[in-house]
Amino acid sequence: MRAVLLHKVGEQLQVEQVPDPAPPPNGAVVRLEAAALNHRDEFIRVGLYSKIQLPAVLGSDGAGVVESVAPGVDSSWLGRKVVIDPCDGWGPDPRAQDSKTFLIRGMPKQGTFAEKIALPLDRLEPMPEHLSWPEASALPLAGLTAYRALVTRGEVKKGEHVLVTGIGGGGATVVLLLAQALGAQVSVTSGSEEKLRRARSMGAIAAVSYKNKGWEKELAQQAGRPPSLVIDSAGGADFAALLNGVAPGGRIVSYGATLGPPEKLELTRIFFKQIDMRGTTMGTDEEFRAMLRLVARERLRPIVDHVFPLSQAAEADRRLAQSEQMGKIVLNCRA
Repeated sequence: MRAVLLHKVGEQLQVEQVPDPAPPPNGAVVRLEAAALNHRDEFIRVGLYSKIQLPAVLGSDGAGVVESVAPGVDSSWLGRKVVIDPCDGWGPDPRAQDSKTFLIRGMPKQGTFAEKIALPLDRLEPMPEHLSWPEASALPLAGLTAYRALVTRGEVKKGEHVLVTGIGGGGATVVLLLAQALGAQVSVTSGSEEKLRRARSMGAIAAVSYKNKGWEKELAQQAGRPPSLVIDSAGGADFAALLNGVAPGGRIVSYGATLGPPEKLELTRIFFKQIDMRGTTMGTDEEFRAMLRLVARERLRPIVDHVFPLSQAAEADRRLAQSEQMGKIVLNCRA
């Protein structure tokens, strides 16, 4: 089969021929139809990730058809359309993952940037019927992360004003969609006027550029009130503005730091405003299933920015690195 490999940090992704996988015990081989990129893939490629083991087939997100199963597995699995759980080994405590067993798919284990992948059956979930292959592949990592950030950690409430920072990336756009489906009113920030325009067309009640000094005041003015819940994946120098902008007693949930650590963290502002700061990453198997049920019930469609053939994985990665996308960048694993 064809697979996309990274051999050395700093090199480009390469499409190569590798042996076909065999079903593991109580498992299956999935013929992948589509796989989506995440910032994690680019961080690994450029060496900004811990415990890198190469060569590796990257990719955490994928959707496809069960092609073969291990001996003893019910043959009714054959032909099923499935989405792939992007992680393994969360552990017994739903509050936090077990650092000894938890892994995200795609380094060190084989990822989804390939024509096929072999997995245990408990890593496969039914694909929501209304989704296309690219849409289904866009869901796993972003959808799981967004669901846990909003529901489990953020405790989002119907009618609440939720701020989603850095709209445009695949994760942030999924947060927006899920928050709206859960009854929240959503505002956004971005450095791109085009992405702000797109977010308004998706129903954002306020949309401001984080490049503007004092943007948090403008956002509250547009929305008519400050956000009581902030979902942030950026961190960086602008994190201080989140402390200024969130409502007293509000929550800030952080699931990433694409812009690095905050330059200044004012502890006095945190405790005087009674701000609750919470961290989150990925999620449990049950949260993954709950996210898929929500998507199916509300017939939500993740935003797909662009679909590249598997043979152009390096070009897809370059688009991701340049932050040009609005939504998820996807690979067509059959092309």
